[in-house]
Amino acid sequence: MLEGDEKMVQILVLINAEKISVLEVVKKLGKIPGVHEVFPTFGRFDVVAFCSVEKREEVGSFVKKILGLDGVRRTETLVEL
Repeated sequence: MLEGDEKMVQILVLINAEKISVLEVVKKLGKIPGVHEVFPTFGRFDVVAFCSVEKREEVGSFVKKILGLDGVRRTETLVEL
């Protein structure tokens, strides 16, 4: 849990992006409220985003925002317990 975010639900979003769009996806993600850190990676996923939402019920709609970005192919989301 991040300091100061005791009431927030922490989520880690692993993103597969179109190869020519990776850096553009990173820029777009950085503008979404609730995204705290985002960076490109090598490996199975192209982008990792550390995020938070107020309630577990908001995770689905938050991830749908990410899936709606141009260049995002699919996501895998890890939610804190």
